[in-house]
Amino acid sequence: GAALLDLEEPWKVIARTPEPILEPEEEYERIGDVPNVVFPEGVVVIGGELLVFYGAADKVCCVASVRLNELVNYLLVQRE
Repeated sequence: GAALLDLEEPWKVIARTPEPILEPEEEYERIGDVPNVVFPEGVVVIGGELLVFYGAADKVCCVASVRLNELVNYLLVQRE
């Protein structure tokens, strides 16, 4: 999932997604050395887009993306 933390007190969770945001769906994520596994490795923001680099099935490296403002807005809606 994803979480939004307080800037002043980062141990305080403001909001979080109720479900996973990264799941094995594609064949290359479901078939491999360790099937049905995806795991985030790192993130970077470029031009307002959040890029999540992740491993899949212990065999491949991948990247997923989402607009940062869309993710933050989604998190804020979950808080309500």
